Amino acid sequence: MPIYEFQCKKCGTNQEVFTRSMSSPVNSPACAKKGCKGETIRVISKVVRHLTEGDQLAEAEAKWGKEVNAALGPGPDVGRHVRRYEALSKDLPNKNDL
Repeated sequence: MPIYEFQCKKCGTNQEVFTRSMSSPVNSPACAKKGCKGETIRVISKVVRHLTEGDQLAEAEAKWGKEVNAALGPGPDVGRHVRRYEALSKDLPNKNDL
């Protein structure tokens, strides 16, 4: 279900035309701006590239990775945090005791 974009030659107003199938004929519509009698021509619509979260992170890492690493320093020792959590959680009540 394509959407075609048209622009008025006279005033530059853009409008979209929706068709049910690619094989449907598309006629150039009249200008949508009130009082304008300009002719519309079909224009190429802008293309948007949607990135997945992984792609966004990869681009950010490639662009800003060195600066971020320099500002934050080395990564945390996750194992140390796990050992600390286990030591602190020993004194917590059991789930069944609540």
